[in-house]
This record gives sequence, structure tokens and C-alpha cells, in this order.
Amino acid sequence: MISEELKRLCEGLSSTTDAEKEEQGPYITVEHLTGKFGAMYEKVRSFVDYKDYHVIRQSAIRRMLKRQLYLERKPNSGGALLRELVSGGYLPNNKIPEARGIELQNIIHKWLTFEREGLAIALSLDFASIEIEQFLFPDVAQSLLINSFFQSTLRAISYQSKDTIDHTLITLAACRRSFFSEDKSRLLHALITREIPELLSHNSHSDQVLMVLAPRVLNSLRKAEDVATHPLVWKVSARLHNHALYYSVLLEMFRSYGKGSEIVLSEEEKLKECVETIAKNKQQQQRKLLRISGRRAVIYLLLTKIILGVAFEWPYEHFILGKENYFALGTNAFFHPLLLLSMVTFVAKPRKSGLQRIVDGVSAIVQGKEMKQIFIKPPASTVTFFFVMCFYVALFIVSFGIILAGLIAIDFNIASIILFFVFLTLVSYFGLRIRGSARRWEPVREKPGTFGMVWNLFTFPIVNTGRWFSVRFSTVNVFVLFLDFLVEVPFKAFLGIFDASLSFIKEHRVDTY
Repeated sequence: MISEELKRLCEGLSSTTDAEKEEQGPYITVEHLTGKFGAMYEKVRSFVDYKDYHVIRQSAIRRMLKRQLYLERKPNSGGALLRELVSGGYLPNNKIPEARGIELQNIIHKWLTFEREGLAIALSLDFASIEIEQFLFPDVAQSLLINSFFQSTLRAISYQSKDTIDHTLITLAACRRSFFSEDKSRLLHALITREIPELLSHNSHSDQVLMVLAPRVLNSLRKAEDVATHPLVWKVSARLHNHALYYSVLLEMFRSYGKGSEIVLSEEEKLKECVETIAKNKQQQQRKLLRISGRRAVIYLLLTKIILGVAFEWPYEHFILGKENYFALGTNAFFHPLLLLSMVTFVAKPRKSGLQRIVDGVSAIVQGKEMKQIFIKPPASTVTFFFVMCFYVALFIVSFGIILAGLIAIDFNIASIILFFVFLTLVSYFGLRIRGSARRWEPVREKPGTFGMVWNLFTFPIVNTGRWFSVRFSTVNVFVLFLDFLVEVPFKAFLGIFDASLSFIKEHRVDTY
């Protein structure tokens, strides 16, 4: 028996599908060879710039926009961005109307105006790229389901603390983080546009209107920052993992069957078969992505370690200490890539019981059953927090102290020790992130085993330190800087000239006969 909520979602999906119509040209067209070269470059760029797969497209839009606005200073960046997305393979060739460039330009102009009024450059680029991606690649099913997920969570969740923070916004941010794995910029954009919905209009706003909106945007941003960075968001999103997984399966079903989703949802056997197929396919796909991401990260890490060893560690030993410790150099070069390789290789296969839990969870949503009540405990008292911090410091000393003692025992110098610890923490954090993304389509167990708890206690300080390094040095990537400033600008200029030359030759080819 399908619930009224799911019927309403299916009707909403049907109405939007029926309303779609083909847009009139002229269309953005690039030559076949130009598209091949552009797509090849984007693949190389995504390989070097290590990003999660679900943000690669938005990251590419941001990178192109940043170069066109601040390096090339293009006046019509909307049209130029549209053409570059086609030549890079992100949009189909000869199917995207040139008129969309005007709407892209409106989005860019809007956020540039807010930037002049005080919005940080990084955030204006983030918000513009997020909005452009949502405009060019709309996902109606996603929008319908996140709202349903949020409403069901709102009814089920109970905060037992009396914080001044708006718990409704905390719930919304936690839902989006658990459902979409959204980063801080996407959360901020969602929270701001929820408070100021007129920002989502792609029509041209006059400068006077934008100047009036600017103080509201900046004020909303300050409140959104408090929500997006609140510790409760992480805590609640972790509790919502399984329910977000069930909605993700429904999302894939809506994408696959469209208007016919209601027929599948109405029949129990068809629903079970469909859910099992989607879950198995997604689990296999994620394991494949795990291997690809793992190999890419290992190669990147190995190259980085060798460069740092040659640039810093070996000169320190040779010129300052007067002797080389090749065992330490070799350990620092190969230990961390091998550790990362083992973390992404030895991942347990999904449990069959997990598949049944997914089927049961999706069936409960389809039947309209209420989500199990979730109680969020109040923060610890000052005394409890003090003892927790003491315990954490003790864990930190034990974890790092045991490793430090081992490194000193095998004659590591200070430079080798620092590099070892920095990369150990980063590799541990990124390795767990990659493993976590591979298990996105598996329900989590309520209670981990005893060995898992002990291991988590020992590695907790190491992983947390790696996360701290990652947040503060996320923009430091030598290979990305090299591509951005020495390769991409001349390559894109050459690609534009090359495409124009091919078009000219094709148009005048008849005159030569």
C-alpha cells in the first residue's frame, strides 16, 4: 500500500516531466576534435585535483569561472562558460541553446554584486558555481525527496537541549549533509536561499534590487555559518545515515522509472526486486569507484612524498646532519602510500542482512510508517567536558607517543618524524573518507564490535588531527597550481583558436573546389 506522501511525490514528478519542452536554438556547437581534446584535459584535471566524485562537476564550473573572471577578465563570462562546459564534455554538443548564456550571466552578475558589497570572493565563486550547476543540471526528483526526508525527520527528531540555535535549521543541514554529502559551501547556499528564496530567480535583477538584497544576504550568511559549523549538524547527520540511504534508493528509483515509479511502489514484489537491484548495483559501483579513487590517491601521494623527500628531507640530512638515513627516507616515501593502498583494498563485502534492512527501510517509507524517534542528548556539563578532554589528551599522548617512540628507536631525525606524522594523519583521514564513501550504500550497524571500539579509540586522535590538517591546507596542491597558472590558460586559449580555425575551414571548404 503506497502512502499519500509517495503518491504526491510521484504526481509532482509527473507534472514536471510533462512540462518539459525542447528549447529553441541556435545551439552551442564545438568541433569534434575540440571536444575530444577538451574532455581529455578535464579527465586529467579531475585526476590531479583530488575531489569526491559528486562535486567534480561543480568544482569544474568554479575553476572555469574563476579563471574567466579574475585571470582572463572576459566580459561575457556566461556565454564563455557555457561553451567551455560543452567543449569539456560536461554538456552535450549542439543541444544547449546559446540563450542560456544570458541566464548564466545573470547568476554571475548577481553574486559579483554581492561580492562588491562584502561577500568573500571564495564564497561568491562557490555560490555562483552551485547555482549554475543547479540551473544547467536540474534534478526534480532530488528536490522532491529532500523535502520529504526533511519533513519526516523533523517529526521524528527530538532535541533535549535548550540551545539558542534554531533546531529546525540544524535538522535541515543534517538532512542535506547525510542525503547529499554536502560540504560547507553547499549548506550555506541552501540555508541562505531558504531564507531569501528570491535569490533563486534567474531573471536579470537591477543593480538597485541587488544592492537592497546585499545586506540581507550578508546577515543571512552570518546566521547560516553558525548553523553549518554547529557540532550538532555532524551528530545528527550521523544518526540519519540509514534513513538517508533509504531515500537515496527511492531517488534512484524515481530517476530510473520517472512517472512509472508509482506502479513499482504499489506492488510489494516489484518494489523488493527493484530495491535489491538498485542497492546491489550501487554497492558494486561504489566498490569500483573505491578502487579508482584509491589508485589515484596512492599515485598522487607517492609523487608528493618523493618531491618532499627530495626538496626537504634529503637536503636536511645531507647538509645539516651530514649523513643520510636511507631507511628513513624510504620509509617516509613508501609507507604512507602502502598504508593508503591497504585501507582502500581490504574492505569487507556488504552483508546480506544489510540488503534486507534496506528493503525493509524503503518499504516502511512507501507504506507511510513514521520514522523511529531520535533523541539528541544535551551537551555535556562543564565537569563532564573537562574529564572528556583529559581522556582525549591521554589518548592523544598514548597514540602519538607509541609511534614516536618507535620512530626514535629506528633513528628517525626531526624532519623525518614531522613528515611521517603529517602524512600519517592525512592518510588516515582520507583513507577513512574513501572507505566511508564506498560504504555509503550500506546501512550502519547500531553497535560496533569490541575490537572496533578499541581500534577507534586508538586512531581517533590521529584521524582528527588529519581532518584538522585537511581543513587548513585543502587548497595546497602543487599539481593543481601548476595546471591553473602554467597550463590551463594557454591550453584553453589554444583550444578556442583551434575550434575557430576548424569551423572556418569547414565553412570555406566548398570554395576550394
